[in-house]
Amino acid sequence: MDAEKKFHASKFTKQWGKARRKISVGTCAAEIQCEPIVTLNLHIVGTKTGPLTGLMCGKEQLTGDCTDGDEDERSDVLGIDDPDMLDDLPCNGDGGIINWNRPIQEANGESVTLYDFKPGTGEHYGDPIADVYAVIARANNAILVIADGSDWGPKAREAARSAVRGSIECLNKRLFDSQYPLKTTRDVMNAILLSFDSAHKCILETEGATSSALCVAVVCELVRPVRNKNWCVCVANLGDSACFVWSNRKGIAQEVTYGNSGKGCLGHAIGDKPDKSNLRCGFLPVHEKDAVFLVTSGIIQNFDPVVLCEATASDKAGAENRGSASAQPAKPVLSSEERKTTKLAKLTEVLLNAKSRKRVEYLSAVYLVEILISYAIQVTDEKRKFLERSWGDVDYIDAEDQSSKEYEILKVAEDYPGKVDHATAVAYKVGHLTDGQRHRSQTV
Repeated sequence: MDAEKKFHASKFTKQWGKARRKISVGTCAAEIQCEPIVTLNLHIVGTKTGPLTGLMCGKEQLTGDCTDGDEDERSDVLGIDDPDMLDDLPCNGDGGIINWNRPIQEANGESVTLYDFKPGTGEHYGDPIADVYAVIARANNAILVIADGSDWGPKAREAARSAVRGSIECLNKRLFDSQYPLKTTRDVMNAILLSFDSAHKCILETEGATSSALCVAVVCELVRPVRNKNWCVCVANLGDSACFVWSNRKGIAQEVTYGNSGKGCLGHAIGDKPDKSNLRCGFLPVHEKDAVFLVTSGIIQNFDPVVLCEATASDKAGAENRGSASAQPAKPVLSSEERKTTKLAKLTEVLLNAKSRKRVEYLSAVYLVEILISYAIQVTDEKRKFLERSWGDVDYIDAEDQSSKEYEILKVAEDYPGKVDHATAVAYKVGHLTDGQRHRSQTV
């Protein structure tokens, strides 16, 4: 790491340290800062789910509209007869949303594969993409959900799809229950945590589904400002996904899921029980026009200086230095905390540079997702091309030699920067929304 990068990370450490102290974190709703919230508006302005049909079980995008009229909208959106019983939640719908095809600039998501092509097949290793996301942007609030199915294959995808569907169905019920209206951020957090139970239930009820990580965020308006901020994000996370806030005023990225170890999942983790030992909650006040975004490991790990081959983890430094050639300069050795700080510095740098190139005052959700996806593709390009060249040669080797050759290829690939994975990002720009924004987005 050169002197300029060292200075950049060092300078950012102080800013990030101050920002981190403002995040309210815990393992349950009672440990989260309690603030009164403005009544949540049910009116939907924008929605999106993916990849492809997202949580919709392979169905085509539906075109019905459920935003005209509060009573009709409530029945269409919720699709739940008994708003008091979590056990009665359906697990075979589309998250209770009639139309998942309402793109707007303020709410967006995308999933791609970073894996290399299988020789001669036109398919990628790791297909199908096992990440699923959904975002619902309403007049004064938003729900963002992202799931990362464990391992590869259709079973992992079904687990992620079921997790998102179960979570969305529960939140659409709990957040807008007129009999028991939510009044505080702790009420919102309780609803989020209930949605994890619903997500787990849906995975168990879906034939063939295995297990999945899950990250859920709700953005809402505060009754009174907290540190001069009129909005907030409440988030719960289990697994190796993460939630961030991009401050358009300060020009820095901030992780709301700080302290999560990356372990844990819903579904068949311990028999039929989830591994929720690492479930973490977070609350952070935000400004209007800030951007809240969730990412899976395929995005955020590609900002890690160790994954980028720019540094060595402190717990592996001895082994790497003993095995390295004397002619090569030693890489900086970073502790876990230093890696997190440098990762945030890199993320901030990428977003700032993109904002400067676009010459925009604020990052829209559409542009922010585009930046993150493009970055992940770019930093893994060299590794992906190496793997594609190398796998092609394996086909011409005797079967008994293929195993050792594959091991050798993967070992060499470790020297290339980046991590090939499924990569997903979903984002929302904080603020009041109207139907006019939907109509403008359709003409862009």
